[in-house]
Amino acid sequence: MRRLAFSIILCLFSVPVIPQSAESDAALLAKTRALYDAPFTRNLVSFDCAVQFDWKKHLVDTLGAIPANALATTEHLQSIQHRVFVDRSSATVSAIPKAPDFAGDQPAAQLEQAFSAIVSQGLDAWLPFSTNVILPIGSTKFDFKKLDTGYKLTMNGSGVDATLLLDAELRLTSGVVQLPQDLRFTTEFTNGPDGYLLQSVRTGSTAGPGTGGEVAFAYRYQTIPGISASFGCHDNSADE
Repeated sequence: MRRLAFSIILCLFSVPVIPQSAESDAALLAKTRALYDAPFTRNLVSFDCAVQFDWKKHLVDTLGAIPANALATTEHLQSIQHRVFVDRSSATVSAIPKAPDFAGDQPAAQLEQAFSAIVSQGLDAWLPFSTNVILPIGSTKFDFKKLDTGYKLTMNGSGVDATLLLDAELRLTSGVVQLPQDLRFTTEFTNGPDGYLLQSVRTGSTAGPGTGGEVAFAYRYQTIPGISASFGCHDNSADE
């Protein structure tokens, strides 16, 4: 099992890379899907794990030091323990054993809200790749077009309208989505022992770069010896 060191540990399973050849769209889609390590398409149902963030280090890294007037807020935030629960539909962050009391500390409440949003958004961005729904499913119509650099995959169906670009080895590099929401994204994948692993994803407006709303997340994986079919996680770090 590997730890996804954005904030989780999980097992990912796939099959070896298969050489490219001329084939039908359906066969090419099946080959493409098999190249990716997508745990929720196999036996992963859900997982939860602890999430930790070093607020003191964050302030020192960004500001050079912890401001005196922020010390109490920093200590308050550092004392909060979090867990995140992830299934194939969403990621939910919660404080344990109970929700923190932010009475009289509005800055801490705002930072806590931002932190929870970052963790859930980062994992929500990972989910389409962990379920392989980034590729056509069900009755969605799709078409592969061979390019000099790889392939263009267009798909259209009920609530789905998107164009994806893949390189010659069928790694997804970018996409533009009109449905279910307007979105453009770029991705990087690394070669894992069981298939392509999402290394980073950057999303933004279809209006193009510089129009605001751009978000980027990076993911790291680690093998955990002695664990195969079971899933668990502990003592992880969430990175901005």
